[in-house]
Amino acid sequence: MKRRIVSLLTVAGSVVAVLASTAPAQAATISARTLLMRLVVHAENGAGYSRTSFGGWRDANGDCQNTRAEVLIAESRVAVTYASSSRCTVKAGRWHSWYDGKTWTLASDVDIDDVVALKEAWDSGARFWSSTERARFHNDLGYAWTLDAVTDNVNSSKGDSDPAQWLPPLTSARCAYATHWVAIKYRWRLSVDSAEKARLAAVLSGTCGAKTLTVPPRAR
Repeated sequence: MKRRIVSLLTVAGSVVAVLASTAPAQAATISARTLLMRLVVHAENGAGYSRTSFGGWRDANGDCQNTRAEVLIAESRVAVTYASSSRCTVKAGRWHSWYDGKTWTLASDVDIDDVVALKEAWDSGARFWSSTERARFHNDLGYAWTLDAVTDNVNSSKGDSDPAQWLPPLTSARCAYATHWVAIKYRWRLSVDSAEKARLAAVLSGTCGAKTLTVPPRAR
């Protein structure tokens, strides 16, 4: 009888182990400040940069809507309208530019910002990538923080700057911007320079840097 009980307990333990192994894993979380500490610090090198090294907007799924159109559609707060019946080019919608708090209804007033600018990516590691990898970075629709629809003039003022040189004019947006910047650099294994890290650390001090986010999935 005793051997029978032991046998049943062993089977039950096996069932529990199987159930535990098949349960969905919880996504790992980390504070923005800790994630910043995981980035490699390295001096930037911009030699040889050309915007064409990253290609242009792609139409990855062949539906005639390129990355710009896909972001405009995803971030519009109303159903978008198109420039023609082909539905390839977005004409109007409603976009909130979180960098400056402005709202726009014409797509022509909105840029799609690579949060980590292409030259910044090049300078901090992308110069060593293949052209295919750089195109993937520029068209990264797999991570919501990589690309944002923002006021065109604000995007122009940012240019190729990193956070040591530029932060969103809307002060309340700076914590999220710094968090997104760090997450994207981690995702793509890009380095930070010392001035950039110091400014990010300043923004991510206190309660801002203590906020947790899901550890970004690696893109490469």
